[in-house]
Amino acid sequence: IKIPDAWTDLPRIGTRFEIAPRFDRLHWFGRGVHETYPDRKSSGLTGIWQSRVGEQYHAFVVPQEHGAHADTRWFTLTDRHGKGLRVACNAPMSFSARFEHDTTLAAASTIAQVEQSDTIEVHVDAALRGLGTAACGPDCLPEYVVRPGTYQWSTTFTAERP
Repeated sequence: IKIPDAWTDLPRIGTRFEIAPRFDRLHWFGRGVHETYPDRKSSGLTGIWQSRVGEQYHAFVVPQEHGAHADTRWFTLTDRHGKGLRVACNAPMSFSARFEHDTTLAAASTIAQVEQSDTIEVHVDAALRGLGTAACGPDCLPEYVVRPGTYQWSTTFTAERP
């Protein structure tokens, strides 16, 4: 994808999709176990991690993006029987899987207004902006801003079976 020069500060570049809520068991090989963004990923250890999608939620005082995992090679979303989806990339990626969709988070001004959706929103990101917007604290450092240019990534989706 080619990002035009006029777009100087994007939140992310990648693929977004939704999956049924029964696929709420999450495993990944990457940084974790807590969320890791490009500008604070060194706080996470690389390993194989597991969590439920609902456990990815972080109740920030002001609702916002959450749950990303940097430097991920693959992740799975499965049901209680181990059936589901495996996502892998040709290079380390960031991903998030959560019941709180971007549109819900953007519309909420307090955590009491955040509602879980009927589906899991999944992001597979070739580029993800660092944290901070200067709205109530410092902006992210310039090296963590997603800028114009050409971005390429390859993602493989396969069925996960027990």
